[in-house]
Amino acid sequence: MRLLSAAVAAFALSGTAAFAWGDMYMGDATNNPNSNMLQHAYHAPNYCPAGLQPVLVGGVVCCGNANAGPYVNRAGATRKVYHKPAAAPRAYAPAGTKGVVYR
Repeated sequence: MRLLSAAVAAFALSGTAAFAWGDMYMGDATNNPNSNMLQHAYHAPNYCPAGLQPVLVGGVVCCGNANAGPYVNRAGATRKVYHKPAAAPRAYAPAGTKGVVYR
């Protein structure tokens, strides 16, 4: 009886990994992140070979042919104006009273 219960327990524990084998996310096979790489024109001194120009690809300046317009950082379009914060209230201790008064 002990041998039979040990065999049943071993069989039950050995099958759990096989059941979970295909459950993990394998990724999207249709996505190719390098399929449409935008190459923005980058205005810098041209040290590239003949026929190529400086382009911005993923934040790196390379030599190639631009297939998109110049890169524009739209997130920084609004500028915040710095305003000096107002002075904090001054604390003083009047004579004859307990504590500190803020004005």
